[in-house]
Amino acid sequence: MNVVDKMEKFDFATLDMNDEQQNFVSALKLITEGKECLAAEILKDLYCDSHDLSLRSGCAKILFELFFTKSEWKQLELLGLLDDQNIDQSNRLIARACSKSEQTLFSFLNDEICIPMTLSITGSPTIEVMINGSKKSFWLDTGAGMTVISNALVSDCNINIAKGEEFEVGNSTNQNFSADLAIIDSIVIQGLTILNQPTLVLANDLLMIQNPKTEEVMKVDGIIGWDIIQHIFLEIDYGRKQVIIQKPQQKNEVENNLFFCGYPILKVKGQNQVPLYFGLDTGANKTHFGQPLLSKIDDLKIVKRMILSGGFGDVKERELDSIESLIVFLNENQSISLHNVREMLTDLATFFKLDGVFGSDIAKNGRFVIDYTNRKFELVFN
Repeated sequence: MNVVDKMEKFDFATLDMNDEQQNFVSALKLITEGKECLAAEILKDLYCDSHDLSLRSGCAKILFELFFTKSEWKQLELLGLLDDQNIDQSNRLIARACSKSEQTLFSFLNDEICIPMTLSITGSPTIEVMINGSKKSFWLDTGAGMTVISNALVSDCNINIAKGEEFEVGNSTNQNFSADLAIIDSIVIQGLTILNQPTLVLANDLLMIQNPKTEEVMKVDGIIGWDIIQHIFLEIDYGRKQVIIQKPQQKNEVENNLFFCGYPILKVKGQNQVPLYFGLDTGANKTHFGQPLLSKIDDLKIVKRMILSGGFGDVKERELDSIESLIVFLNENQSISLHNVREMLTDLATFFKLDGVFGSDIAKNGRFVIDYTNRKFELVFN
C-alpha cells in the first residue's frame, strides 16, 4: 500500500513520509477534527508550492469541496481551481454559475419548527415546503451535496434556469445524468425562510422511484441537500415521524464526531476499538459497508445476497456482498448492532475511502440529531 492509499483510508502514520506529505497528513487530521479552516491554509500552501502531482491533485480536490460547500467562490477563483483539470468539469461549471448569483440568506422566525414527515420507499424523510409560494414535497437528504428540484417545478414555481453550459451529475451507482442550474428565490419551511438558493434541475422521471417488486411508484418534487442542512440544527425523529429545525447555536468545548469532506462523515469505532469513518446518508434506508472496513475488522462473515438497491434513476435488484453481523460504537456508551449490511456501490467522499455509510436503519424508533455548526451528531432513542 503506497502513502496516498494509506491516507485515503485514514491511516495518518507519518513514518517514511517527506515534509510535504507530513503537512498534507496534518491537514487531513485537522479536517477530521472539524478544523477545516486551519486545514485549508496548509492545503493552499501545498497546492501552490508542491511539485508532487498526486499531492497537488489531492489538495485541489479537497480545497474545492471545502470552499464549494461554504460558497466561497472567490477563493476557488483566486487559487485557479475553477480551471484545474483535477476537478470534475461539471462541478467547476456549477461553481462558476453559482458565483454569479446573489448570496443565499437564512432567516429563522421561530425558535423551533416542528414538521410532520413521511418516509419515501427509499427511507428518505419527506416534508412539505413552500417553493416560491407553492406547496411541494421534498426529501431531506444529507447524502445529496446540493438541493435538487424536478424539471416540472421550473414552470410550476416560476424558477429561472441559469444560462450556461449543460453539465452532468452522478448518483450513488456511478450513473451520470444531464442537469441544469437554477436559483430558487424563496424556500419556506414554516418559520425558516431561505432566499437565493442554488439548485440542480433534473428530469422529472429521475425524481420518481419505482419498487421493481411491488411496482409502487413514489414521486418527489425535490431534495433538500447538505448545502442547506449544514446551516440548520436538524432533528429527524423516525419514531414520532416528525422533523424539528432550529437555528444553530455555537457551543464551546463540544466533543465533535462529525466532519465534511465532500460528504458528511462520522467518527466511530469498531469492536476492536479501531477508528472507523462512516458517511451519514438520511436518503438511504439501509447502512452500507465500504471495502476498507474489511481490513480493519476481523472475522466478518460475508455472503452474496440479491438486494433491492440504488439511487435516483436506478433502483433495481443487484447481487451484492453483505456482512451478516456488525457492531459499531458511536461512543463508549452507545453501540449499534447491524445485520445484513450491504456493500457500497460507489465512493462517496472526496479523497477519503469510507468504511461505510449509515442509513436510517440505525435510528429505528429513535432520532438523528445533526448539529453541523458544532460538528456533532447524536443518535437518541425516545
